[in-house]
Amino acid sequence: MDSNERLWKALKKNRLIALLAPKRVEDCLRAYEALDELGVVLEIAFRTDAAAAGIRAILEKHPDALLLAGTVLTPAQVEEAVEAGAAGVVSPDYIPGVVDACVKRDVMCVPGGLSDVGKQLVYKAEAYGVDLETLRTRHPHHWVYKVFPAMAGAPAWLEAAAAWKSVYQGLTLVYTGGIHVGNVAEIARRDPEGIVCASALTRHVDDAGKMRAEARQWLAVLGDPAAGPARVKGTVKTTAEGAVVTFGEIMVRLSPPGALRLSQATALEVSYGGAEANVAVALAKYGVNARFVTAVPDHAVGRRAVDVLRSHGVDTSHVLRQGDRLGVYYLEHGASQRPSRVIYDRAGSAVSGMRPGQVDWEAVFANAQWFHTTGITPALSDTTAAVTLEALRAARKAGVTVSLDLNYRGKLWSKEKAREVMTPMMDYVDVVVGNEADAADVFGIGAGDSDEDSGDLDTAGYEAAARELVRRFDLRMAAITLRESLSASDNRWSACLFDGKEFLLGPKYAVHLVDRVGGGDAFTAGLIFGLLTGKSHPEALEFAVAASCLKQTIPGDFNLVTAEEVEALAGGKGSGRIER
Repeated sequence: MDSNERLWKALKKNRLIALLAPKRVEDCLRAYEALDELGVVLEIAFRTDAAAAGIRAILEKHPDALLLAGTVLTPAQVEEAVEAGAAGVVSPDYIPGVVDACVKRDVMCVPGGLSDVGKQLVYKAEAYGVDLETLRTRHPHHWVYKVFPAMAGAPAWLEAAAAWKSVYQGLTLVYTGGIHVGNVAEIARRDPEGIVCASALTRHVDDAGKMRAEARQWLAVLGDPAAGPARVKGTVKTTAEGAVVTFGEIMVRLSPPGALRLSQATALEVSYGGAEANVAVALAKYGVNARFVTAVPDHAVGRRAVDVLRSHGVDTSHVLRQGDRLGVYYLEHGASQRPSRVIYDRAGSAVSGMRPGQVDWEAVFANAQWFHTTGITPALSDTTAAVTLEALRAARKAGVTVSLDLNYRGKLWSKEKAREVMTPMMDYVDVVVGNEADAADVFGIGAGDSDEDSGDLDTAGYEAAARELVRRFDLRMAAITLRESLSASDNRWSACLFDGKEFLLGPKYAVHLVDRVGGGDAFTAGLIFGLLTGKSHPEALEFAVAASCLKQTIPGDFNLVTAEEVEALAGGKGSGRIER
């Protein structure tokens, strides 16, 4: 297999190119070694003197490396790149002299632009002395074109790209220009075979761990279920190998703008959320390979829910398509002394119709190390309760750590039914999370004389509850979030943890609420991340509390923060001063 074939195979497999404009030769070697293990192809831009030397340095150490030379504008640059060892050439425009030089050397050529797709294909065919069909079948690495700048005027150019593919059957398009992890899902949805190229993937060229973490997020969005977890250096330690799997329901969230009541609303803001989805998104933002299992209807609303998850880097490869409706919840934001209110409309949702045997749990837990679900999912229906138990058993068989947020919802089931269903599930659980009332509601384990409404918390009572949970269910640890509701607008927020040996009390934050929904899920994701990244239990607790504090300042269910932002708050940077 020659270099063209090998390069083409690598590009078609992972569909991701990292573009680097090197300042130093060592930048090239560092980026290659960080990204090659993930199957990401490196394109080195010929904008600096370090480009050709960087390619040579990589090939001297890694003779089988497959590299692209980018921003190639002249035949002389083609010659320089190929002599250095580049296996292919990428140009920001359709330049016949560049195509001639590539065909002469028989190396992959990816011209780019917004209108010359047909011209360059015909030119390549004539240069090889063949017709278009022969070019497509014998030289597939030339049956390619770069859409640049892809996101200038999107989605118009994405629609044009679809038209080109309909004319030139089997054409592969490389999308670049203005692409980031937030919009790559739209490209992947419109062109499931398309290749994405972005300089954002090498912005942390001085930190290989951060580059890998970003690449894994992109791979997950592009639909690669093998994208591994993050390895972030610095204040966050190395993540252990393996994905984190969550299982539950994602819903449409409908809220009146601002502090309007539902009875006043003439329009509703649309977003998406749900406990287990919230955990998956938060972990993906930290760079972890977060794999979400759920069921959604195969229509526009269900597909939009999946697109939103993928846009945040969540692996949705195990999402089932079934049923007619996605669950809905209405959220009326409270203010001052008026509480927030939730109305559920989720009966008959796609998830509630799931049944045992539908999910290939062995595949789901392949390369996984952690499984998380909540008490909300088994409350949806008897069949989802059976699927939850099935998942817990499969997780135990796969040897992964299991966490469960009790998340009692009185609007979904009674305390008696919750206890009946949840008790046998605890045999498979390692870590339990709950709020000040969950343990009492589900298992009758009270937290002393605490009164969260008045802000009077009985710390000794929480310690006793956490210890009892660990003792009764033979857990590794139990964590309880502590909310002091001074009003609907202002809370104090903390959490505690008993790890079987030591009772730990986390830091306390005064939070002026923007949106409290998802605060507990953000805590859970922070705790999982802290434990997986090798933090001590006090450090993991501090990270989780800080993460959930930040979530409550962000509209929507999802905690859209980075691990570095959480670390900054946990380290004492909580003044809110503007960062310039």
